[in-house]
Amino acid sequence: MTASLRSKGPRCQNSGISPLIAKILANEDYYGDGPPTWLNARSSKHAKEARKSSIKRLRHFASQFPETKALAKTLARCKPRRRCMSGSCPECRRAFQRWFVAQVVDLAGNADPDDLNSASIIFQKHRTAGDQLNTLAITGMKRSISEIIKNTDDLGWMAGGIDLSLNDDTQKNQGIFWQPQLYAICCADVSNLSKVLRERFKSTEATHRPVQIKSCDGTKAAVSYAFKTEFVRRIAYWGKSASSQNPRESWHTRKVSLRAVEHVQAMLWMHKIGLAGRLFLRGVRMTRNGDGVGLAKIKKLE
Repeated sequence: MTASLRSKGPRCQNSGISPLIAKILANEDYYGDGPPTWLNARSSKHAKEARKSSIKRLRHFASQFPETKALAKTLARCKPRRRCMSGSCPECRRAFQRWFVAQVVDLAGNADPDDLNSASIIFQKHRTAGDQLNTLAITGMKRSISEIIKNTDDLGWMAGGIDLSLNDDTQKNQGIFWQPQLYAICCADVSNLSKVLRERFKSTEATHRPVQIKSCDGTKAAVSYAFKTEFVRRIAYWGKSASSQNPRESWHTRKVSLRAVEHVQAMLWMHKIGLAGRLFLRGVRMTRNGDGVGLAKIKKLE
């Protein structure tokens, strides 16, 4: 998809946004309902309604979180050709996700299907108390992953995003905490990638499978999961599996919406981190592509 810019380009409300992110979000096509689209993809109408709902919620919690006043004003001013470009804005998050999907699907289309995988990595050491989300920084997480995989044999590229879940493990006597993780699409030899990641991210009592690597079909729906627009609360509970032919009791997880105050905390964090802050790229980089921005593979030195 190529951006169509008029003689007077769209204005960016956030002077701290990176030029490439601003250029992506200057393309109003990403805010519409044309391609790329996929099953259960959020519509432009839904995103707009979510932005308005978020503004009301931010204003409601202004006495508890004073910084919500400024963020509510930022989201309220978001409109066509004058986008707020905040990482907490439902419309801007959706637009950026659609750009991400379009670019990664193109990369996946040129990859060997046998080497296309999804990788999920849970950062156990970075779990954060429920009321301390504002202290969570992710630069170190992204840097550590880059260092771990930089010498991995046959790693072509990796593209994904850092997301959060609020894990309610009170039934496990582990409390409630924010858990960051990386979910990415990658073109790599799965055995080599799996080995280097599992050597660094060990299984623990709290997290039995911190690393999960699975084959990916490269569809838009699969790729969209690598840069989520919404976070959830995961509630651990002990019970029987309803889908198993021989159900036995074990730990399960139920996903529910964040509570209002948790949603506000998440919005403040997303605004602070920004869209670029959540993005993780290895072996590819953002680059100007005609009137828009694309993802280009980085040529390796022989």
